[in-house]
Amino acid sequence: MTNSNILYIDSCKTAIDDAKTALLKVEVQSNLYFSESYADAWQMLSGENTLTPAPKIVLIAINEIGSEGIELIKKIRKDANLRSLLIFVITSVHDDKNKVAALDLNIAGYFDKPFENHKISEFYTIMNDYWNIIEF
Repeated sequence: MTNSNILYIDSCKTAIDDAKTALLKVEVQSNLYFSESYADAWQMLSGENTLTPAPKIVLIAINEIGSEGIELIKKIRKDANLRSLLIFVITSVHDDKNKVAALDLNIAGYFDKPFENHKISEFYTIMNDYWNIIEF
């Protein structure tokens, strides 16, 4: 999956910094983009600041119950140019309602957010391996 774009969305600055470090450590061969808000992420996907080419993978952190993250996934799935994106949800909230809603929107995976440094690196190593064996 070389030379494609990945967008990571998380309102937690520390989580973004941890993800950046881990993704660089595992030598992800894609262009990495980060957003701290769903509104900014939407602009990166379809607004004035659209990423070109559009990301092939979007990681959305859902850090609260009833999150706007589900609404963002709905918008992506309704957009003809974006609906085929691979979306992974990473969450620190154990809420079956969010999980069911995300899975109903045909996400590629729903994961507990890793917090310990060795688990963060392990998580992104596994994700990178997966991204490298699938075809787009």
